Amino acid sequence: MIEIPGYRLLRQLGRGGMATVYLAVQQSVDREVALKVMSPALLVDPDFGERFLREARIAAHLHHRHVVGIYDVGRAGNYHYIAMEYLSGGPVLARDGNARDAAFALRITREIAGALNYAQEKGFVHRDVKPDNILLRDDGSSALTDFGIARALDTTLRMTRTGAVVGTPHYMSPEQARGRQVDGRADLYSLGIVLYEMLIGHVPYRAEDSLAIGIKHITEPVPVLPEALAYLQPLLERLLAKQPEDRFQTGNEVVAAIERVERCMPEGARPAAGAGHPPLTPPVVDVLASAPISVGNVRERAEPDLGHLDQIAVAIDADERTGHRLAAAARRRHGNGPPWGALALFILIGASSFAAWHYQDTLRRLLPRTEFNDTLSRAQRALDNGDLSGQQGRSARELFLAARAQDPDNDTARRGVEQVGRKLLERAQAAFDRGDFAAARTQLDDARELLGGGSDVDRLDQTLKAREAASAQIGQWLDQASKALDAGQIMGADGAAVLYQRVLQNDKGNALAQAGLSKCADALAAQARGALAVKDAAGASTRVDDIVRIQPAYPGLPELQGEIAQVRSADHAVLDETLKRADAQVREGHLDDGEASALVLYRAVLKRDPDNTHAKDGLRRIAQAFVTQADTAIEGGNPDVAEKLINAAAGLAPDSPDVRTARANLRELRERPDGGGTQQPAITPTQADQIRALVLGAAKAAEIGNLILPPGDSAYDKYRAALAIDGNDKRALEGLARLPARAKELFEQALTNGAPLRARAMLDSVNQIAPEDSAIPAMRGRLASAFLDQADLRISEGRHFDATRALNAARELNPNDPRIAALDARLQAMAEGRG
Repeated sequence: MIEIPGYRLLRQLGRGGMATVYLAVQQSVDREVALKVMSPALLVDPDFGERFLREARIAAHLHHRHVVGIYDVGRAGNYHYIAMEYLSGGPVLARDGNARDAAFALRITREIAGALNYAQEKGFVHRDVKPDNILLRDDGSSALTDFGIARALDTTLRMTRTGAVVGTPHYMSPEQARGRQVDGRADLYSLGIVLYEMLIGHVPYRAEDSLAIGIKHITEPVPVLPEALAYLQPLLERLLAKQPEDRFQTGNEVVAAIERVERCMPEGARPAAGAGHPPLTPPVVDVLASAPISVGNVRERAEPDLGHLDQIAVAIDADERTGHRLAAAARRRHGNGPPWGALALFILIGASSFAAWHYQDTLRRLLPRTEFNDTLSRAQRALDNGDLSGQQGRSARELFLAARAQDPDNDTARRGVEQVGRKLLERAQAAFDRGDFAAARTQLDDARELLGGGSDVDRLDQTLKAREAASAQIGQWLDQASKALDAGQIMGADGAAVLYQRVLQNDKGNALAQAGLSKCADALAAQARGALAVKDAAGASTRVDDIVRIQPAYPGLPELQGEIAQVRSADHAVLDETLKRADAQVREGHLDDGEASALVLYRAVLKRDPDNTHAKDGLRRIAQAFVTQADTAIEGGNPDVAEKLINAAAGLAPDSPDVRTARANLRELRERPDGGGTQQPAITPTQADQIRALVLGAAKAAEIGNLILPPGDSAYDKYRAALAIDGNDKRALEGLARLPARAKELFEQALTNGAPLRARAMLDSVNQIAPEDSAIPAMRGRLASAFLDQADLRISEGRHFDATRALNAARELNPNDPRIAALDARLQAMAEGRG
C-alpha cells in the first residue's frame, strides 16, 4: 500500500477513473479521514491534476453542515491527495435498486438543496450532483462531496473543449447535455433526478449510450410518479422543468417547498422506512402551487396609545358599579327613606362622565404611561443581559429605539441608545481582533446607526475595510500558493511560503495556510537533505536559513544543522574523493547515465568549488566524448540522436571548435534529399524496452499479490501502461486477462489462512478489474461469513472493539445475513457488562 506522510492507510474505500479513496488515520490528531489519492499515471496530463486540486480549493471555501469538510490537501512524491471528512454511511443509494421511503427522500433532498444554495451564494456550481456524491453520516444526515468539476459562477473558463459536456449523463440538466453554460439551477435539476431515483429505485431516462440519454433529458416529458406518490408530482415538475427559468431558482426555494410538504403530512403518519405514503391534508398540490411564503417572523406593532373616550368610560362604569354598592350600604344603615345620598352620587357620576368627555385630552396626559415605561424597563433588562441586537423585537437596540420614537426628548431612552451603540462598538472591535470580520461588520453597522458615526466608529470602519479587502484575496493567495508549492517554488516574492504567510497575516486560524506552511518547511528540509546527500553544505545551509525564516520552531532544524557542520568539516576530503570517482566513471564510459555519472560528479564539485580546474577539465573531456558519439550518429544517418548529443556537448564547452564542426556535419545530413535515410518504426526500440519492462514488472506485481494497489505500481496499472504504448501487445493483453483468476486464487488463500482483510483486498481487485464477474456475489457471501466467524471469536475473547469492526465489515458485505442480529445482541450484552 502507498505511503502518505502523516497518515496511516487502513483500507481502500473506492476507486474511480482518476483517484483512489482510502480509509486512513490522520496521525497528528488521531482521527479517521477519507484520503483521496490521484493516480500517478494521470500526472502526465496537467488538466487532471488541476481538476483534482481545484476540488480541495473549492471545498476549502465551503463550511456547511451538508458539505463534506476538507482537512488537508497536498502532494507526497508522485501522489496528490486530499484528506476529507469520513462519512461511514456511504452513498445515499445502494446499488441494489431499492427505493427509499418518501420521508427519507424528502429530507435528503432538502438537506442537499440547502448545501447547493450555500455553494451558489459562494459563487460555485457543482455540476455533478448524483447519489454517489451524496454521502451519509452515522446519524443519517447527508453531505455533498466531489467538487472536482465545479466551476465558479463568474467565469466561462472550461477545462474541456468548448461545447464539451462535463458531468454524469443520467443526472445532467438539458442545458448541461447541450454543452451550454450552466448555473445553480442545473444542480437543482440533477437533484430532482436524484429525488426521483430515491423514490422509484432507478433514474427516469435510460438508454444504451450517453448521447441517447442526453437527448431524452432535452426532449422527453417530466416522468409521472405512481399514484401513491402523486402528491409529490408538482415538486418534481418544478425541479425537472426543461427551461431553467421554469424551475426553482435557488436551493432555498426547494427547501421551503419541501418543508411545506412535510408540514402537511399528518402528525404521527409520516412514512417510516419502507412504509407507504399517506395522503396529505390539506392537498400538497395546493401548497406547492401557492406563492412563495416568507420565512421571517414579522411582528406588526402600532404606536403607543392611551385610549379614546369609550375606553375611559369603561373605568367610569366600574366607578358607577362601585357607587351602586355604596348606595346600597347607605340604605342598610339609614333605612329605606328617600335615597338622597344615592341621588347625589349619581349626579356626581354623571358630571364626571361629561367632564371626562369634555377634557379627554387633558385626562390623556394625566393617565400613567405604562407601555412606555414597560418598553424602557425591558430595554434596560436586555442591555444588562447583553442582548444588544436582533430582529425579534426583544433586543436592547430595538427597544431603546422604540422608546426614543415614542418620546424623542426622553433622556433615559437617549442614554440607552448611546449605551447600546457603545457596547456594539466594543463587540465589533472584539470580533475584529479575533478575525471574525463578518460579525465585526454587522455590529459596527448597528453601532453607527445608534451613535450616528464618530471618530471611533470611523477608525474601526477604515481598519475593517482594509481587512475585508485583504480577506477577499485569501482564496486567490491559497490557489497561487498551492500551485507554487507543487512547482517547487517555495521561497521568493511569489513563492508558496510568502503567500501562505500573507494568508495567515489576514486570517490567523486558516488551517490550509498553516498546513501549507508546514509543507513548505518539509519541502525545504527535503532539499537540504538532498544537498547533504551530495555533501553540498552551502546549499543545505541556505535551505536551513529559509526554514528558520518561515518556521523557526521546525523540529528537524537541530539535526540538519548538526549534519551541515559535519559535512563542512570533511568537505575537502570529500571533494578529492568525488573527483576520483568522476575520473573513474569517465574511464568506464559512464558519462551522463545516472546520479553517479561523471557529469553529475564533476558538477557537484564545481557547485561547492566553482574554480576547481580538475572538474572543469573533466567537463571538457565529457563534451569531447559527446561530439565523438554525435559523429557516429551522423555517420549512421540518425540526425535526432546526433543533435541531442551536440547540444549536450555545447552546454559543457560552447566555444569548442569540435562542436561547431559537428553542427556543420549535422546540417549537411539534414539537407540530403532523403533527410538522413531513416524511417521511424511504429514502435521504437525505446518503446519496446519500456513495454518489456512494464510487462515484466506487472508479472512480478501479480505474483506477490499487488494486483490493483499501489496505484501506478500495481499489475493492473503496469499492464494498462504497456497497452497505452501498444494496444495490441499480446503479453500485456494476456496478463491483464489473467488478473481476475489470480485475484480469486489469492482470495481463497486468504480465507484458508484466516486473513479476511487480505481476502477483502482481493475481492476489491475482482470488483475493479472484472465488475461483471458472476463469482462476485458468492465471494461476498463467503467473506461476510468469515468476518462473522472472526466477530464470534473476538466476542468470546472479550475484545469488544475488534469484534465490532469485524461485525461491521460483515454487515457491509451481506447486511441480510441472519447471524448479524445474534452477534449484535451479544455485543450489546458485553457493552452492558452482562456478557
